[in-house]
Amino acid sequence: MHTSSERLPPFPIRPARGRRNSAESTGRQVIALIGSRRTSAYKGTSSEAILHQYDFLGEFYRLTLGPELVYSYGMWEDGDTLESAQLRKLDHHVEAARAAGAGRVLDVGCGWGSLLQRLVENHGVGHAVGLTMSPGQAAWVRQKGWPNCEILAENWFDHEPDAPYDAIIAIEAIEHFAGTTMLRRKRVASYRTFFERCHTWLRPGGRISLQANAWNGGGWFTSLVLPPRRPAGHEGNGGGRIRTALKDVRDGFDNVREGMHASRKVFPEVFLPTRGELSEAARGLFRIPEVRSDPDDGVKTVASWLERAQANRARGAELIGADAVADIIREQRTALKFLRERRYTALRMVFEKV
Repeated sequence: MHTSSERLPPFPIRPARGRRNSAESTGRQVIALIGSRRTSAYKGTSSEAILHQYDFLGEFYRLTLGPELVYSYGMWEDGDTLESAQLRKLDHHVEAARAAGAGRVLDVGCGWGSLLQRLVENHGVGHAVGLTMSPGQAAWVRQKGWPNCEILAENWFDHEPDAPYDAIIAIEAIEHFAGTTMLRRKRVASYRTFFERCHTWLRPGGRISLQANAWNGGGWFTSLVLPPRRPAGHEGNGGGRIRTALKDVRDGFDNVREGMHASRKVFPEVFLPTRGELSEAARGLFRIPEVRSDPDDGVKTVASWLERAQANRARGAELIGADAVADIIREQRTALKFLRERRYTALRMVFEKV
């Protein structure tokens, strides 16, 4: 694991092809990236919000995520550590996308580059391209100098590939694509735009392997306010049922409050999709050969993060401030509760181009 004294590198943005990096060109690109939401039709998470989530709070996450710096749910089996579960998850997506041995693979929302490295070093991919809107993440990957890995600090909405891709992988990125709109049709339209772009980028028969935090089928409101499923007879009779009903009402209000706190302090401008929304958005472009719902993978991953966050609380306070660390720990406790109650899940879907 990286020592707590290490810091994220500065925020250089990838220069345009054929240009050398310079302080002047870097500055122009930072301004362009931050201003991109104002000048394009993109409606997802803004660059300002990305900077908060991954560049500012990322200082603390580097103390808790493990050496691979993977900020998404692992795939767990008995006896796993967080690190082994994360590597199994990466390998799952490579297999699901049929990316092993491919010439070109795109990682949308590549984070600190763990999948890019694994694609090239472990799965024989000729050229792996990663997209991130986080300047700090892009600088981190570029600093590593992994061969045959290209990191682009740009929005998928603005991406124009040099050549078709054989496979695309998007791990917990699509939560950023619809912004904070409460209107289902607008969210579906945003996801549809993403799938349309992927359809044009992929070779015939190419696949997307996608992972997302996803609400239950009823959507965000019912997922938050309805009581968790209970075994038959659990509520009891008479007064017991009344007490249970009152507790459910209080829990619903508490869930909304905690969800709003996470949206303000930790994940601004993020919205979780549902399986139905993604399926509808891909209709006619992709068939869906595989769907998995793995909430227990989320439970085990968040529990590991929370344990490490609490152990690194003092050092985190030095890096990003005590209040920000407290916000992260509060969000992780909420996420753990919601996953255990099956309010949302770790959704894994495969889309094959038609």
